[in-house]
This record gives sequence, C-alpha cells and structure tokens, in this order.
Amino acid sequence: MKSRFTTKCLAIIAGLCLSTGALLAQDSGPLIDLLVKKGVVTDQEAEDLRVELQKDFAVNSSAGKLNLSSSLVEFKLSGDLRMRYEANSQTPELVTGGAAVSNETSRQRYRFRFNGDMILQKGWTAGFALETAQASDSGNQTFTGGADDYGIFLTRAYVGWQPNLNWSFVLGKQKNPFYTTDMRWDGDINPQGAFQGYKAFIGSKDTFEVRAMQHVMFDNNEQLVGPAGRDAWMFENQAVYTHWFAPDNLSSAIFALGYTAYGQSTMTGLLNSAAFSGVTRAQNYGTLSGELNFANLYGPGTAVKLYWDGSYNFTGDTRAYRVYNLNRSLFDAGEGAWLAGVGYSYGTGKVQGDYSAKLDYREVGLTSIDPNANDSDWGFGKTNQKGLKLALSYNITDFANFNVTYFDTKVLQEKMTYSLGNLNRSSELLVDLVVKF
Repeated sequence: MKSRFTTKCLAIIAGLCLSTGALLAQDSGPLIDLLVKKGVVTDQEAEDLRVELQKDFAVNSSAGKLNLSSSLVEFKLSGDLRMRYEANSQTPELVTGGAAVSNETSRQRYRFRFNGDMILQKGWTAGFALETAQASDSGNQTFTGGADDYGIFLTRAYVGWQPNLNWSFVLGKQKNPFYTTDMRWDGDINPQGAFQGYKAFIGSKDTFEVRAMQHVMFDNNEQLVGPAGRDAWMFENQAVYTHWFAPDNLSSAIFALGYTAYGQSTMTGLLNSAAFSGVTRAQNYGTLSGELNFANLYGPGTAVKLYWDGSYNFTGDTRAYRVYNLNRSLFDAGEGAWLAGVGYSYGTGKVQGDYSAKLDYREVGLTSIDPNANDSDWGFGKTNQKGLKLALSYNITDFANFNVTYFDTKVLQEKMTYSLGNLNRSSELLVDLVVKF
C-alpha cells in the first residue's frame, strides 16, 4: 500500500516540476526534503528525483545551458540608468572682478552603468564595470548629434584577494576604497593601482582599519629626461576608526585621518572637468574626515548625519608660486579646504517611500586639493571657491529614485585669473531619474 502511495507521490512531484519548467525544478528541494522527513519517500528515491529534475533543467531551460567556471561562487550583474536635466550658470573672474555676463547652459543627459562582480573560491574576487563617457569624473552623455549612437567605456577592471577577515588586496581599476567626501574625490572616479587594507575588530562591533593605495596616474615615456620621463604615481594612506554606540549599537561615529602625496612627474591630456595638465610637484595633502550617525532619532527608520572633511597641502606655497606661478604679493597660496554638512533620512534608500536630504557648505583653497580628483559638479571642478550643495532624494519604487541637487559657489580670492581659480560665481541644478537593476 505504501509503495503504491509513494509511486503516486513521486509521479505527482515529477509531473508538477517538469510541467512548470525550470523555476519549480530549482525550488522543489524543500518539498522533496519534507516528503523524506515524513517517510513518504526514501532518501534514495528523493535523490533519484533530484537528479532527474536537474537533468531536465539543464536540457529544457536556457539558464541550464549557461556554463560557468567551477571556481565561481557568485556572479552578480547590476547597473543603473540615469536620465538628467541640467541647468547651470558660470560667471568668470576678471582682473577687475566678476564678468558682466554669465555663461548659461541647459541640456538633457543620460548615464548608463553595467557592473559584473564575481566571488571566486579561496577568497578571490574579480569584476568589471561599463559606463557611458570616457572622462574619469563623469559618466554623463549629452543627447546630441542628431540621434547618433554613443560609446561604452571600461570604467572598472579589478582582481581582489582576501585571505582572511583582516587582510584585503585589490589590483586594477576599482571602486574608491577610501573614506572621503566629494570635496576630495569625485564619486564617479574609479582609481587604478594596487590597494592594501587591514581591518582589526575591537569589541563587539568597532573596527580600526589601515588603508593604502599606490595610484597609477599617468604613464610617461621613460626616454625623456626629468619629470616628463617618470610615470606619475600618487600614494594615499588612511587610518579609519568606526565606533558604534547608543541602544542596540545602531548609531555610529567614523574618524578618518590620511596623507596623500605625488611623486615628481607630469600629466597631460586629461579629460576630467577643470583638469590640470602639468607637473605633479608639491602635492602633499593631510586629510581629516568623519561623520556622526544618530539612528532612530525621530522615530524608527529615521537617521540624522553630521559629516565633515578637511584637507591641507603642506607644500601649497610651492604649488602656488612655483607651479601655478601666482604673484605672492597679490594672492594667498590657499593651502586649506574644509567641509561641514548635515543630513536627514528615512529608510535606507532602497524601499519605496524612503527619502533623504543633505546640505553642506565648503571652502576650497586654490592648492588645497588635487584638481584632477575633486567633484566635477561643485564649482565645475575648480578651486578657490566657497559655497553649498543641497541634495534631495526620494524612492519612487524600490528600484527607482527621483533626485534634485543644487550647487551654488562664489570666489574666495577675487581678481584671480589663473585657470583653476578664475570662477567668480556659479550655480547648477540637476534633476535626475535613476532606475537600478
């Protein structure tokens, strides 16, 4: 009697799985396990059925025909598409002060990004990312050219290894591994080189990290004499301490202290906004940044964030008067930069109805930061500026965001006509629809 009942059960399961296709075939494991637990089928009968289902999945489904390496543990594909309306205004700085006429622009733009991230066996990882536009600090592509097609560029290509929970190493063009704000690093830039990281765990949740990276910035012809014949390298080091506090350890404080220096070299022909082409001499930056996060301060799911950033070029005097050739009697070297901001959010930005608002103010001296790494939107990538950034975001769905960002800047040292600091004032409005997949 039991044998007949078992046969019927197997026939029903097999029929359902095979007739409903690959999806049910993959999800039938718990049902088969339950039948084994209840004694309806034996372990051997269950195993035979699993084998048959897998064979059918491989033969009759397109997914089953995808042959992946046995070293692959996880392969994640993701990306986003952003539609943008942009309106901005720039007023140049003249010897006599601000120009009488502002340059105004409005345009429709988009950005496409496609990412592939792989987790391999024995602590290895690898990945890539594709993006519209070639400039390092922007993936934006303006709709123009009479409906011409647009190019796609490789924006990340990396290999990583994490032998244990403490150590990590990454080679190639990768996500920015440093704690920073967009005052010093544009969020679109994926630095390239060799990264080493060490993380120590303190108590139940706190961590102390040491991060270091040797950035490959520019490849020069070694046959040339002097700095023009040396490859451009940037060496960045940072110590980051994260402390969790308050009930349930949901609130946190982050403190990051760093130092960045360039070797003696030159860079030319860069595509980023307000790019500096020339010698890399006298760029030795000390940095201090961090944030305070207060969770559930105004109810469940809410958060208040205070954040800051600072940079000081210890060789700014040399940079200003020997590299930029400014007149010492007229202009300060502008070695320092600082930022202070506050943010409020509801949710994590991943669920329909989540929203956030952030407002920061910053002052950026002429030589205080790397002009080839800072944000391309605030002050159009120029230094010698002070001003604010306001960013609003709302989740229309779990996968779509509506964002509005506004920038407003003014000149710090007036009557400066040097190309990196010759903006009297600027404003920019960005309206974005972002769909993630």
